[in-house]
Amino acid sequence: MKKFFAALMLAAMVLSTGCGNNAMDGAKKDAQEAAAKVEQKADEVKKDAEAKVEETKDAAAQKADEAAAKVDEAKDAAVQKVDEIAEGAKAMRESMSEISFNGIVPGFSIDEVKAIYGEPVKTSGEELVFMNGAIVNVDTNNTVKSVRLTTGEVKTPEGVAVGMSEYTLNDAYGTADAVKKLADGVEYEYYRGVNKVAKLVFTTKDGIISEIRSEFNK
Repeated sequence: MKKFFAALMLAAMVLSTGCGNNAMDGAKKDAQEAAAKVEQKADEVKKDAEAKVEETKDAAAQKADEAAAKVDEAKDAAVQKVDEIAEGAKAMRESMSEISFNGIVPGFSIDEVKAIYGEPVKTSGEELVFMNGAIVNVDTNNTVKSVRLTTGEVKTPEGVAVGMSEYTLNDAYGTADAVKKLADGVEYEYYRGVNKVAKLVFTTKDGIISEIRSEFNK
């Protein structure tokens, strides 16, 4: 009987040890599976993060390219505008050559005037008088507003000068664009330049040209 109980206890101990080992193996397996899942999830999160970073980089690069393209477009437009303005100014001056007095027209700088007429013999505010009898009025930026002739030394491109008969105007310029009666004479206006931006004004007294003026047509 004692031997039987001893054998029974031994069998119980072996069985208990086997169950413990099985439980430990199960727990170990579960822990490994959990660790594998955590590692897999970490890899997925890392890949998602890397993908988002790349997407952000690509978006930023695209935005930078778009901004650079817009800057280039703005530069090209600015250059084109400057060229158009320069061409317009050139065309304006060329078309206004018919109102020039020895090469001087409204819009010139005072330095350009001095290069042709020399230094003024008299200066009074915005009015400069030159040796050839031309009287130049400038604005606050020293840009020519008008040029007046009161002597016959300088002529218009058509050869009209102070002291000539007013009848020469019709021969040289045709019908005036505007005629104004003055208290002691008449003014004849002839519009010239691109879009008639400037004009020649002839003042006559007793049928004789007493003054010739070139200015912007306001």
